[in-house]
Amino acid sequence: MAFDTSQELIYEGSYILNQDKYSNSLTFNIDYFHEVADDVFLEGDLVIRTTNEQYGDPFVIGPNEIYLSAYNIIENLDLKAGKIISRWGAADMFSPLDNFNPGPPGITFIKNQNKLGLLGFNASYYISDLTLLQAVLVPRLGVTPYPDQYLKDTYLATYGPIYQAQGYTIDDVDLSYDVPESLIWGLRLNHSFSSFDAAISYYKGYYRDPFLADLQLIAESNETNLEINLGYPAKQVVGLEFQGEFPGIEGATLRGDLAYIIPEQWSFQGENILDNPYLKAIISADYTTDSNLYLNGGFIYGMIFESGDDCTPYLYLNANQELKKSDLEPFYIGILSLEDMSMGNIVGIDYQISESVSASLSYLFPSGSSKSNLGILKNSEGFYFSIEWLF
Repeated sequence: MAFDTSQELIYEGSYILNQDKYSNSLTFNIDYFHEVADDVFLEGDLVIRTTNEQYGDPFVIGPNEIYLSAYNIIENLDLKAGKIISRWGAADMFSPLDNFNPGPPGITFIKNQNKLGLLGFNASYYISDLTLLQAVLVPRLGVTPYPDQYLKDTYLATYGPIYQAQGYTIDDVDLSYDVPESLIWGLRLNHSFSSFDAAISYYKGYYRDPFLADLQLIAESNETNLEINLGYPAKQVVGLEFQGEFPGIEGATLRGDLAYIIPEQWSFQGENILDNPYLKAIISADYTTDSNLYLNGGFIYGMIFESGDDCTPYLYLNANQELKKSDLEPFYIGILSLEDMSMGNIVGIDYQISESVSASLSYLFPSGSSKSNLGILKNSEGFYFSIEWLF
C-alpha cells in the first residue's frame, strides 16, 4: 500500500491603503493520498495557517478535505465520502453554479478559488464513455465564515448614522443566526460532444451569505444596542454549462455558465429582498497569441455579491504576457461595471524563481465611488505580495 504526500508553503503579505497596515500570513498545506485497499483511497489536505490579518483567526490547523474515495468498485461508479469539495461550473471564477462549498469572505480574482470542505457524499456514474451523471449530498449548509466582529462593524457603519440622526447612539450590536439544517443536494448530467462538453444541473439548497431577517433597537437606561437576526434563504438553481472550441478561432476556448435561480421569498422591514426567479450568467473565452500573450475575457451578469433584482452586467479581462528569455510574467486583471462604469483593476508581475518556487507582486486599485457597484473593492485597495514553495 502506498502513502504519498506533497507540501506547499505560502507566504502572503498585503498593505491596505485605507487601513495603513501591513498584514501577513503563512500557510502550510499538506496533500495526502493513501491506498487503503484495492481501488479505495484516503485523500485530503491538511492546512496549518497563522495570520495577523484584521478579523482573521490568528492560528488555524485542521483538514480542509479528508475523505475516502472508491473507484470502480461498483462498475462505472466512483464514490467520495467525508469532508469534500464539489465544484460545478465551467467558468474560471464567479460561477453561479458552484454552490455547495463556501469560500473565504471577500472577492478574489484567481482561478480555482479556495473553497472550504464540508461533510458530504459525491457519486459519479459513467453511463457511457461520453456521459456522466453526478449526485452530491451535503447534510448541512456550510456558510461563508464572516467573523462576527466584521459583521458587527459593517452593520454599525450602516445603521449607526441612521439612528444617530434620531437621537440614539449605538453602543453595541448583538447578532443571532438561523442556520438551516435541511439536506442539500444536487444532480448534474454531463456529456462530451465532438468539440465541446455540456452539462445540465439542478441544485437545491441555500444562499451561503447571511441575509438580514430582523433588526430591533433596544434602548435601555445605560446603553443602546442593535439586535440583528440573520438568516439563509433557500434557493433552487437550474444550470447549463459548456466549454469547448471557440468557433472560427483555432486554439481558443469558449466557456459558459447559465443559472436560473428560484429563491425563497425573503423580506426585511417590509421590503422584498428576494421574490421572483432571476438569471445569473458568465460567458468567457481564452486564447494565447503567437507571442505568448494569454487573453481571457468575458461577460458577467450578476456578481457573487449580487442577487435578485440587484444583478447587473459586467465585463472582465485577464491578460498575462510570457517574456522571452525571462522568468518574469506581467499581468493585468480588470472588471468593469456596465451599469455605472466603476472598475476594479489589478496590475502585477509573477516571477518563477526556480522550478518549485514562485513569487507574485500586484497592486489592486478601483475606480468609482464607494457607493458604486464595485465600491466594495475600496476596502481592498493596496499592494499584495506572495511567495510559494512546492516540495
